[in-house]
Amino acid sequence: MFAENESLLHQFSMEAMNDLSDKNVLITGGGSGMGMASAWTLARKGAKVAITGRRSEKLTDTVSAAPENSEILIKESDVTDRKSLEELFQWFDHKFGSLDCLVHAAGINVVMRSMEELPPKDWDKLIQTNLTGSYNVMRLALERMRIQKKGLIILINSVAGKRSVPLGGIGYNASKFGMSGLGMGVAEEVKDHGIRITNLYPGEVNTPILDNRKQPPSKEHRESILQAEDVAAVVQYICELPERVHIPELVIKPTQQSFV
Repeated sequence: MFAENESLLHQFSMEAMNDLSDKNVLITGGGSGMGMASAWTLARKGAKVAITGRRSEKLTDTVSAAPENSEILIKESDVTDRKSLEELFQWFDHKFGSLDCLVHAAGINVVMRSMEELPPKDWDKLIQTNLTGSYNVMRLALERMRIQKKGLIILINSVAGKRSVPLGGIGYNASKFGMSGLGMGVAEEVKDHGIRITNLYPGEVNTPILDNRKQPPSKEHRESILQAEDVAAVVQYICELPERVHIPELVIKPTQQSFV
């Protein structure tokens, strides 16, 4: 009886999760970190993936290291440059036909982070990239998803968008709080169109953004926190959920990181 129930449970689990082999995915920030790991993970599960970022050499590196038989295309763009984004989405339309999932992983931080130290030009840069960049990308994705009456957008935010932590800095925290409000507000607007938006809040992740600290963490610390593939596994899980399921917010953090 146990074996029979276990078999039924396995069958139910397989049927409940979406097959990614017919999904077209666009990933911003695909040249490093969580965007790169998400591209590899989703492509390995059979999704057709396109990645974008500001540096074509980084995008090429992602494709070169991707799993065998993965379909990952690249197109350079900048989330702060609306003309380049228009060209990106038109290119995606031509290559893939439809957009099923957007994983928005593009984001930055700066070295001087306190209110006393943060120069206006870096404040502007953080807001333009992390917040306005999110608006720019979502606007174009939603134009396509409204027409097809379905779609999934995963905004890779930060715990700094839930808690104003000194480690992230004033400008980063503000940009990520704004990103949270953007994601939650738009999710309410588009739910009746069959569109789901998830704010995903990772804690400390071992990615190149850690180098933009006054004192970059040690190798031992980097190994103790989340790895990019941990976040990518959560992205995969969200992508595989049935279209009737919506996760508005999800926090993932290292075991020993505080969340208070």
